[in-house]
Amino acid sequence: MQTNVPTEYLPDESAAPDYINAVPEAHYPKEINTTDQLVDKHVREGRGDNVAVYFEDEEITYEQLQERVNRMGNALRDLGVESGDRVVVRFPNRPEPLVTCLAVQKIGAVALPSMKLLRAKELRYIVNNAEAKAIVVFDDLLDEVDEALPDLDTVEDVVVAERTGVDHDHHSYDAVMDEASPDLDAADTERDDLALMLYTSGTTGRPKGAVHTHRQLLASADTYARYCLEPSEDDVFGGNPPLPFAYGYGDLVTFPLRFGASTSLAQDAGPGDLLEAVENHGITVLCSIPTAFNQMLSEFPDGPEEYDISSLRVGVSAGEPLTPTTFESFEAEYGVELLDGIGTTEMLHIFVSHRHDEEIDPTATGFPVPGYECKIVDPDTGEECDRGEAGLLAVRGPTGIEYWDRPEKQADACRAGWSYPGDIFVMREDGRLEYKSRADDLIISSGYNIPGPEVEAVVQEHDAASEVAVVGSPHEERGEIVKAFVVLESGASGSEDLVEEIQNHVKNTLAPYKYPREVEFVDELPRTETGKIRRTELREQERS
Repeated sequence: MQTNVPTEYLPDESAAPDYINAVPEAHYPKEINTTDQLVDKHVREGRGDNVAVYFEDEEITYEQLQERVNRMGNALRDLGVESGDRVVVRFPNRPEPLVTCLAVQKIGAVALPSMKLLRAKELRYIVNNAEAKAIVVFDDLLDEVDEALPDLDTVEDVVVAERTGVDHDHHSYDAVMDEASPDLDAADTERDDLALMLYTSGTTGRPKGAVHTHRQLLASADTYARYCLEPSEDDVFGGNPPLPFAYGYGDLVTFPLRFGASTSLAQDAGPGDLLEAVENHGITVLCSIPTAFNQMLSEFPDGPEEYDISSLRVGVSAGEPLTPTTFESFEAEYGVELLDGIGTTEMLHIFVSHRHDEEIDPTATGFPVPGYECKIVDPDTGEECDRGEAGLLAVRGPTGIEYWDRPEKQADACRAGWSYPGDIFVMREDGRLEYKSRADDLIISSGYNIPGPEVEAVVQEHDAASEVAVVGSPHEERGEIVKAFVVLESGASGSEDLVEEIQNHVKNTLAPYKYPREVEFVDELPRTETGKIRRTELREQERS
């Protein structure tokens, strides 16, 4: 049971997941502090001069990172932040949010990274729901905080990192750092104390706060990263997932720092910025979403010749399904394989993936990550499905779904100790898990269950298709029909002939009832801040 926050906000034992720690590295002593393990340990063991963070032209060593973390931890304590208090951290990908989150955790408080595009209304709900005590914010993102501030019930202090010249009357990030002591011992936190809160995007209602402990943060590195990526201190992790995105927090904070490696941070990075970072910082593990990998291929067709990419050894893809087309194209151009992975904000990071050194089947997501157990169940009966039969994914391991103050959602997401992320999968005969769709992306047409992403992957095989989203569109006779929204490659133009080509390609590849009866060519697809396609918005558009 977590001990550093009010337990009435957390699931009781009957509604919480059963945690299993099936790999030896995921067994931790009762008292452990994430920041001590990610930063201080490396300094104690003689790695203080190793580079921890690359940002633009700056190189921050582990010793320098430790001093910055200590100063911010002391500054927050001086402002009255205590063990268990929640601190909102609102920045683009820069060193300051990494320093601040680590400082918050080092003093035993709970870091709450905030997506930078959230508006005042969304911030009001999240900050008040979490009962946050302080906000640390990039000055260019201060306006929404100031608008929300009169209605924030528990916030006592705002600290502003002055980087773009915005006027304010709050505490100065640099000033409180300069005034604080560089010496700080890690708080005596326990492994089941809360360390991190992340809020879901709220596309289907109010955002939900997912809570994670010191043990779970470390376990995400000691399972997926350790076994599937096998990092060493020579690795440089880089990419553009936002730090408040669970995927980005793992890739760019927990994973590199757990293994004494380096992280490359790039603010608001597009595909060209990523290629520059690969060249300038020597990125070895490139982490992003399928859209970004496709953009690298389409916008920089000569990228491998224009940039030095020789440091790359593996890519990691999550956030959306990785199609075989993208996997094969990226491997052909960049010479590295992309590891697809399924993970969620609630589960903290990837729990199904291939390993970097095994034979990768790009038509499947992979196997359960060492330390995790998966099964596929009938959504109506809860009975385990036979191999080859589609059903709901259930998972358990060292992380699980625990919501902050949402007992009704907790009951839906966790049953009999198993967490249900809401995905439909098939477990193949060889044990690989094949993704079908999110449960709410399943299209039911004339009684047939059609996974939208399965159709998307086939449409994207067409040379003219750059990006694809498939949803169900209401239909009087069939209930729903399959509709594809297609962004065309540069130089391609939409036509009735192209629609027919796409439809025939799907008919010849999948069961004919799965083909898109409607195809609409669009300039762009609606996306969340993390790059995921907002299929909910497309479905609502069709219904209206």
